[in-house]
Amino acid sequence: MAGRVRGQGRIGLSTNVLLVGLIFSGLGFGIGADLMEGSGAAFVFLMAGWVLGLCLHEFGHAEAARLCGLPAAGSLSLDPLRAPNPLATMLLPTVFTILGGLGFPGGVGASPEGVSSPARRSMIAAAGPAMSLAFLVALVVLYALASPAAETLRAALAVSVLFQGTALILGLMPVPGLDGYDIVRPWISGPATARAGTAASRPSGIWTWADRMVRHSSLVLLGIFLVSGVFTRPLFRASLRLTAGLGIDLADVITGYRLVRLW
Repeated sequence: MAGRVRGQGRIGLSTNVLLVGLIFSGLGFGIGADLMEGSGAAFVFLMAGWVLGLCLHEFGHAEAARLCGLPAAGSLSLDPLRAPNPLATMLLPTVFTILGGLGFPGGVGASPEGVSSPARRSMIAAAGPAMSLAFLVALVVLYALASPAAETLRAALAVSVLFQGTALILGLMPVPGLDGYDIVRPWISGPATARAGTAASRPSGIWTWADRMVRHSSLVLLGIFLVSGVFTRPLFRASLRLTAGLGIDLADVITGYRLVRLW
């Protein structure tokens, strides 16, 4: 299925994402059927689901851009290696999630060139979180379908929901380099939204600095990671409220968090 599909400029699913999906589903079945146990299997299951969620997130951006008339991007294949700026969108969020114990979103980078409509630019930026939300709902459905006797699987799914919820909340913050910023930025006057050649297109003040930081989303993620202790508590509270509101037993969240936390 790898490679381009004729006709619409779409890109078929990559072998890499199929492998990640196979690991996620295979470990999920093995843990649920008590064929595998222990924190190692649960941790790999959690991280496979995390990478799959990041791939779906980038697919959302790429598909929305394609619908707006931009060329098909490698992210349409769901291949983590073909994502834009894999360091910021794949590697750093995964490393920070492992080290920090909470879901870190991927940096989206600058808004796509060639799209002048503010509504379309916001739509492209919002499409990633929309796919993350859809994946979050899918995890909730899997949790609801899991047998109460499959305690390890339910615990791993519960903490997966928590991590996805944390990343969704963080990613929607209007911080340069994250999706929340690119959603609201097209509607704010300044260099990024003004037409070339006008007075408003000249660099000015804080917006110039913010727009430059968008191009260095990996640094933004690093900064968030370094100061995460400042807002970890309220962030976890918000994520726990979201998780509980979705019907996840917080006892399973605690069990799963202790199970997969290998550091």
